[in-house]
Amino acid sequence: MFQIPMPDWMPQWLHSFGDVKSYGVMMMIAFLTGIWLACRRAFRSQADPDIVLNIGFLALIFGVAGARAMFVIHYWDTRFANTPDPIAAIFDIRAGGLEFWGGPIAVIPVLIIYLRFIAKVSVRWYLDITAPSLAWGLAITRIGCFLNGCCWGAVCVDQHDPAGDKAMVPWAVRFPYGSPAMRQQFEFGQLTLPKELIYSLSSGQCFPLPREYVEKALQDNGATRKKLEAARAAAEAELQSAKESGVDAAMQNELAARRRAASEKLVDFLRNSEIGIVEKQCIQYGLSAAQLSDLTKHFHSKPVHPTQLYAVINAFLISWLLSTLFYYRKRHGILLGWFLLIYSVARVFEEAVRQDNPLDIGGVTISQAVSIVTFLVGLGWMILMYRLPMTSPRAVKFELPPEETSPPKAKPAK
Repeated sequence: MFQIPMPDWMPQWLHSFGDVKSYGVMMMIAFLTGIWLACRRAFRSQADPDIVLNIGFLALIFGVAGARAMFVIHYWDTRFANTPDPIAAIFDIRAGGLEFWGGPIAVIPVLIIYLRFIAKVSVRWYLDITAPSLAWGLAITRIGCFLNGCCWGAVCVDQHDPAGDKAMVPWAVRFPYGSPAMRQQFEFGQLTLPKELIYSLSSGQCFPLPREYVEKALQDNGATRKKLEAARAAAEAELQSAKESGVDAAMQNELAARRRAASEKLVDFLRNSEIGIVEKQCIQYGLSAAQLSDLTKHFHSKPVHPTQLYAVINAFLISWLLSTLFYYRKRHGILLGWFLLIYSVARVFEEAVRQDNPLDIGGVTISQAVSIVTFLVGLGWMILMYRLPMTSPRAVKFELPPEETSPPKAKPAK
């Protein structure tokens, strides 16, 4: 996953927020540029840009909420139900977790209500203005998916390669150690890792050592473990000194309890803390945190289809098509229908080469199932649009500005 580090010249209080997530940056760019393009179309067609701005903010709020809600519902059992605080986990979007279709499902009804009953303008006209920006924003956001390492594709390894590591297509990508794609491939048995990079839970489950754990241990450089070991050694020495000096039994029992507490604290650190898990691996295999960090650089995911970039190209093409159609359409309201029809079909094929979503809805992914429904909704929308008058009565009639006429030439004096 890619993060944008804070530059050194930034104020120290800003560094406390940590590195900037690339996905969040691309989402911000998608929102701002999508709004700008929609306002540009509104200005050219004599619509109200202020209404478009309101649409943009509604889309941002309800789009993120809807995408998050769909993700939470989809992965509730595996990623939220068993957490210590499920409610806090729902609102912790910093950890990732948005599903695109949840956005339009939440946003489109909200926009229809706003345009019809609050702004009291043409619903069809303004949806036409904003539909190309929906595809544009999706394209920019998918770049963030690629930088973030989510929404990865299926393994594409050349079947004729004995080592099973050669890419089948030249544009295949390999995500770094610790990426979601690599962790899933390990879980599916598609790749192997050395024992130094695998840690086991008490239940017997094995996982790749998380990269963020290694980075924290590298920064700690053994300081926490040495401090806990020193505290245990001091407690042991204090108890031994008390025994030799013949202090009363009550004091010896108190010192023994301190020694046990120090030992338990060290054991708990090595078993349950992020840094301690790495330190335990280092002790077990005779490595330092720096050596373990260097080892991770030699392992990465198997080659996968860059489905995020496929989605970028697809969404840009849809945005270009809708933007062009906007100025040539003879019927209001059809752009949203075309988006639902085209993107639904494209998403079904896109999901076929993705590996991140499970086949948990009747043998297809949840996005494929939703795409089938949205295709039918788009078809119904188009039927409705073709039964309505060609132009919305609330839309401003678009007219080209009149050509300037040159003043009549003065007759030459006789």
